[in-house]
Amino acid sequence: MTREEQLVHRYFDAFNRHDVEGVMECFHASPRIIDAEGHTFEGRADVRRHYESGFALLPDGQCDLKTCTGNDGHALAESVFHGTRPRDGRSVKAIGAEVIEVVEGRIKEIRDYHRPLVAEAA
Repeated sequence: MTREEQLVHRYFDAFNRHDVEGVMECFHASPRIIDAEGHTFEGRADVRRHYESGFALLPDGQCDLKTCTGNDGHALAESVFHGTRPRDGRSVKAIGAEVIEVVEGRIKEIRDYHRPLVAEAA
């Protein structure tokens, strides 16, 4: 497994534990996330808030890593996200990929290309 692939696996493991500190350890000093809706989260404080609010919104949210490849400062991860919104019990599911740039052994940027699947009643 390449260093980029190891980093992606560490990131997904921390994400699935809802371990904000573990997630942030995977990120570069000046990270950026561009989510599937085109919103940009830039800098460590903004990226941290993005994960904290996401974990609070979907406390059982998990991202199943299906495919991961990476080398030379770039990685691609295909995954299926699933979780339940506590306020109404609706299931949320999305499938897609994240294109990841790695600088100095940390995630510098994630471009998220997930698309939602049909929500189901709990």
